[in-house]
Amino acid sequence: MEAQDILAATRKLEGSGMTRSQSEAIAESIVAAVAPLATRVDVAALKEQMATKADLASLKEQMATKKDMESVKVWYLVTFLGLVGSLLAIDAI
Repeated sequence: MEAQDILAATRKLEGSGMTRSQSEAIAESIVAAVAPLATRVDVAALKEQMATKADLASLKEQMATKKDMESVKVWYLVTFLGLVGSLLAIDAI
């Protein structure tokens, strides 16, 4: 709430029959209640920082690729261990 809005609210309250101190107290209370709320500018800035659908799709693709690579690594490890086991078995004969 801007200063001119506060002044206008105070004058409007005074015009309805309240004393100046009452109208100022109400206007100050409203300002204190509204101050922590997000403004349009705050929401716009947050929106700029948020991931887009394209960002999420790209991340999903990267994760799938990484998962595929992990699967390949596991396959190679199992194959390697199988070969080592076979070699040890042959050596034991």
